[in-house]
Amino acid sequence: MKHLIITLSFLLLSSPVIGQSGKPQTIIIPTGSLGEMSKVRIKILEKTLESKLDDYFAIVPKELFEEAQEQAFQEMDSDECTEDQCILMIKEILQIENAFKMDLLSEEGDTQISITWNDQDQKRVEEDYCEGCKTKELRNMIGGLVKKLVGVKDVVKEEPTKKVEPKVVKKPIVNPKDVQENINFRIGSKTFQDGSRYLGELKNEVPHGKGIYYFSNGESYDGIWKDEKPWNITIFNKNGRVIGKYVNGEEKEYNIIPKNGDSQQPKEKVVSGNPDRIGTKTFQDGSRYLGELKNEVPHGKGIYYFSNGESYDGIWKDEKPWNITIFNKNGRIIGKYVNGVKQE
Repeated sequence: MKHLIITLSFLLLSSPVIGQSGKPQTIIIPTGSLGEMSKVRIKILEKTLESKLDDYFAIVPKELFEEAQEQAFQEMDSDECTEDQCILMIKEILQIENAFKMDLLSEEGDTQISITWNDQDQKRVEEDYCEGCKTKELRNMIGGLVKKLVGVKDVVKEEPTKKVEPKVVKKPIVNPKDVQENINFRIGSKTFQDGSRYLGELKNEVPHGKGIYYFSNGESYDGIWKDEKPWNITIFNKNGRVIGKYVNGEEKEYNIIPKNGDSQQPKEKVVSGNPDRIGTKTFQDGSRYLGELKNEVPHGKGIYYFSNGESYDGIWKDEKPWNITIFNKNGRIIGKYVNGVKQE
């Protein structure tokens, strides 16, 4: 670890980019992509983003970013290393304030591009959508998005005579209430003293949003939470059978069908995960899965957070979405899978 830090420090001091330009420094996070898009097109769009950002920022070399990324992975537990937390640590290691990330979504020739800018104070996102666009048009879209985010007059111009760390001087006006509501939000896991464990979205360190609560007695509550309270929730027993529900915060009676005399079983049954473990897994594109895994792939109850902001919440079977609700980045339901088939 000491050797890694010393090497990184030497690279930081010796790099011609770091500390020798009047432009603010930035890192570019690897591009996230979903859908059919050729590697060549993705590479062209990445180079376009790099070229456009170079007008405003001194871009940290890729090898320095990868060194810092490796150090961040070594210093943080997997549960702590959410995308935002890892980016924050990489920025601290490199002693810079800015980070940019591009996400590409493609379906049947249509493309959505979103660019996220994280600086010291806040996160900003700009996106654009194009039907049937060629690579040239997508390159122009990227240029437009960078201008929307940064703006021609928003970055301090080079002033070599002043020994002042260059910073962004203009920022969009943000509603203080929105900042306060989101400042303590994260996606991760939390373990309690009785052995229970929660995986999903947390606000002020309590369940809030999509998540799964695994109780120490084997039961699990899967669905939407609101300020630590089960809101729209399906309750499973330790064998994976549905035994109850919450709707809008109220527990509802669950119908039981008598079978074989005194024995009873619920109307619904889910695929039993029989997981090897319950935990989290982060992928190279920044996507993250929280829930049950078998042979290190999603199997059973779980939530998959894609790097574009969408999430798939429900039952997985051998890595495939089985009985799943699809949410967009704003939390709206935009689709479903039923028994492995996507519903139109």
